Parts: sequence; C-alpha cells; structure tokens
Amino acid sequence: MGSDSLLGLTTISQYSLFLGIGLILFGWIEKKEKLVIAGQVIFLLLGLLSLWVLLTNTNVAPEVNGNSIPKEAKILSYFKLSAYFAGFNLISLLLNLFKVRYHKFSLYLIVFTGLMLFFMVFSILQMPK
Repeated sequence: MGSDSLLGLTTISQYSLFLGIGLILFGWIEKKEKLVIAGQVIFLLLGLLSLWVLLTNTNVAPEVNGNSIPKEAKILSYFKLSAYFAGFNLISLLLNLFKVRYHKFSLYLIVFTGLMLFFMVFSILQMPK
C-alpha cells in the first residue's frame, strides 16, 4: 500500500473518530440512546478498518534511523491503537447490551480515549512528509 493511500485511510479514520465522538456527545445531550449506540458502531467499524490495514501485509514500515520516526510508522502505530480501542469499545457495547451499571463509566472512557486518538491522528497528519 502506497504512502498516499495509507494517508487517505488515515484521514477516513480521523473523520470516523470525529463522527463517532459527535454522535455519542449528541446522544448524551438529546438523551437518545440509539445515537450513542450508532457512535459506538462507528468505532467498531473503525476497528475493522484498522485490522484490515494491519493484516493485509501490503504496507511496510520503513526503517527507523536516528531520532526521527517516519510518518508511516506512526500511522501504523495509530492503527494498532485503533484496533485496541475497538476491542475496548466492544466491551463497552456489551456492557450496555447486558445493562451492567458500569456502562456509563466505560462510555466516558471511550469518549476520552477517542478524543486522544483523534488528536494523535491530527498531529500525525500535520507532520511534513
């Protein structure tokens, strides 16, 4: 996978993070549980995209030489964190499904982690090539 297509997939994942966070926050404000679940489903789809990028073996992480880490290596680490994030989100979604009382706390952690991932990918995309 070329560097430009990897950057395109990274941009798509950034927009999906923004959409998922927005849906969850809007669902909280409007007290609509279906919007919150839709935001979590978008996070699960982001995890599937991340797994696809990581498991296709078409991307090669460049060598790290010196003090600078290449942009592609940072993007691949972002996709790895996104896959972990989707796993944690799946646990939170199952807590909601079974009406466990810690669901709200796990959703707060999901939004906080999603915001951290959003700003991580934002800073990666702002890096020069």
